[in-house]
Amino acid sequence: MLQLIKKTGISLTNQKDIESKALEGPGIGNLIQNAKRLDILYFAIQDFPVLNEMYGEDWSSRVESKLTETLLREGRNSLAHSNFHIFSFNPGEFFFLNPMETMHKDSLEELSYQYKVAIENDLKSDQISRTGSTVTINSGHAVYAAAHSNDGSWLGFLSAIGDARLEAQKSADFSNLELGNEFLSILEKGNINSVFQPIIDLQNQGILGWEALSRGPQDSPFRSPLTLFDMAENLGKLFSLEKICRESAITTFGQSMPHQKLFLNIHPRTIGDPNFSPGETRRLLNKWGLQPENIVFEITERHSIKDFKSFHRTLEHYRNQGYNIAIDDAGTGYSGLSSIAEIKPDYIKLDKAFIQNIETDKVNRALIETFTDFADKIGARVIVEGIENQNQALAVMDIGVHLGQGYFFARPNNPRPGIRDEALHLRAFSRIKTETNACRLPVSTLVRKTDSVEYDTPVPMVQDIFERTGPVSSVVVVNNSVPFGLVMDYNLNRHLSGKFGVALYSNRPITSVMDHKPLIVDHQSPVEHVSKQAMARERQKAYDDIIVTRDAELLGVVSVQKLLDTLAHAQVEMARGTNPLSGLPGNLDIEREVERRMKLDQSYSIIYADLDNFKVYNDTYGFKNGDKIILQISRILEWAVNKWGFEDDFVGHIGGDDFVIITHPEKAERICQSITRCFKRAVKSNYNKEDSQRGRMEGRGRDGTTARFPLVSVSLAILDCTCSLSLMQIAEQAASLKKWAKSIEGNCYVRERRSR
Repeated sequence: MLQLIKKTGISLTNQKDIESKALEGPGIGNLIQNAKRLDILYFAIQDFPVLNEMYGEDWSSRVESKLTETLLREGRNSLAHSNFHIFSFNPGEFFFLNPMETMHKDSLEELSYQYKVAIENDLKSDQISRTGSTVTINSGHAVYAAAHSNDGSWLGFLSAIGDARLEAQKSADFSNLELGNEFLSILEKGNINSVFQPIIDLQNQGILGWEALSRGPQDSPFRSPLTLFDMAENLGKLFSLEKICRESAITTFGQSMPHQKLFLNIHPRTIGDPNFSPGETRRLLNKWGLQPENIVFEITERHSIKDFKSFHRTLEHYRNQGYNIAIDDAGTGYSGLSSIAEIKPDYIKLDKAFIQNIETDKVNRALIETFTDFADKIGARVIVEGIENQNQALAVMDIGVHLGQGYFFARPNNPRPGIRDEALHLRAFSRIKTETNACRLPVSTLVRKTDSVEYDTPVPMVQDIFERTGPVSSVVVVNNSVPFGLVMDYNLNRHLSGKFGVALYSNRPITSVMDHKPLIVDHQSPVEHVSKQAMARERQKAYDDIIVTRDAELLGVVSVQKLLDTLAHAQVEMARGTNPLSGLPGNLDIEREVERRMKLDQSYSIIYADLDNFKVYNDTYGFKNGDKIILQISRILEWAVNKWGFEDDFVGHIGGDDFVIITHPEKAERICQSITRCFKRAVKSNYNKEDSQRGRMEGRGRDGTTARFPLVSVSLAILDCTCSLSLMQIAEQAASLKKWAKSIEGNCYVRERRSR
């Protein structure tokens, strides 16, 4: 029996909506009689009866519901109206009917193909994980023109349905299709554009790099990357398409910081293709001022790897040249942890399916935590995709995820986008909820200078360095200031102490004895995070020095002993409830003080203090000078509260450049006035004479471009509270208030009263 699944394309928010409206609308007879013309698209799940028998009714219901959901979405997105209809005639087959008299700008052939690709893509990851195989969708199309009698209408409609079914049974020759010719024309002209979406370091809130995403011409069905790459596979042009995409991405990427990455999507078949040569990519990188270390080959796990040994061997060859490797859609493709363990990627990208309902879904949260712990132990970093709102961002930060990507931070664009203001302001206030007793001191505060040698330095010369410089435990091996190896004194002695050791290594380069995979961390990495990475190394390397970089270049090394001593000291300080840098009460004491004020059943004011342009100052003048400014503002806050506040007023250090004052409402503005005036005068002492006189400094912004920035200033946001406000409400209200304060250039304060 022909059943109306959904009369129109009105938005349905979830699966229950789809099921509850399954029989909505007039009968099929009314639709046929009233429509002068129906464009018919037909979709059938190949071998549906067999699959239904194998996997059962639950599987069938899930697949059919997902297929219906996809058709609804694609219909709303591609048509200029929502008056389309979806019918099911037999289990596993669906008809999409468009009753509009005017033709859509795309042909039926194009629409049919686009919808088929979208359905298969939506079903792919779910079906692979559940059944180990994909689902094939057969598609066809036809046109029904109204007849003069009811009988004629029914016969004409049934005939059109039959034509659509016959069309779906044909083996499509894509090279002869109009769509196929259009694709080949795009390929020949290289008419591919690249857009870039940033990948955010959730620990230091900077941009690690950008993923390059390919798009076809604006007014073409190949604007969609799904349609573009599906056609490339069908026509055997995948290698050619990916080559054009790589060239487009590299040539339009633009300037970036030396440590930032460009993520390039690569099909597993391309990696193993004999025509794929990193030499071509290397020449292109050199032309545009990039290095292999800037490139991450992102391999999707949704495609099976036929010859894993050959694939792994080729991958290692590229990795040895400096390229990084990422696995995309981890956990949703043909294999999970086993393939990750084999490939040992530098980055593990989790599909957006994991982020859905992350705030409340304990299973997804546990899975992300497991992947993050697993990545730490194999020296990789997790990237969570599909972060679309503040709550999701806070949730993954709370879990400890390394990196994030999604519309919340920025939509794909060209030129490369930076981080949206909302995401920037989120970070400081999210610390109220996510900061714990962890040691957030940057590892740069522990760095000591060390000797370094180029990769082709003979072993005896390195031995001389150890003998001449006395108690030096390590030498870093570099290539143009970029570290990629480490030589520990004890390990070199082990190689040379054998019977023929000295003779064997007398003419060999230092690369023959160095550690090819030392622990290398960025100078902004927190001490606690680095210590965990150090202790997760192989047992024989657990106490090797840690290499620290700034903008990917060698800054120095840190010994594990120094790291652990600092961590122990910081934990003792935090146990006392103080911040290790400023000596002010930390987050636990801040929460206790707010709770104390709530119990007093009295109004109170919270002043949030945050430094503007502090990151630029840190990057230009160094962390030691940055710490001086942190100490300076903390002392000014204490002085202002002592001078103008009451005895029970409170000053706390949230972390980094964020502070909080809790005072009485009538004292808040006088305290803020003193702070802004005093800090404006005092901060100039932290700059050189030229910058201080100009009132501006030159530095690199978050997007990597050089510009002139104002001197560091303090933004103060006064939030007047009553005892009825919870900690969560305070954090949320403070976020918007601080955004207002930071929108005003220079030292300032703003105030907003809340009666709730």
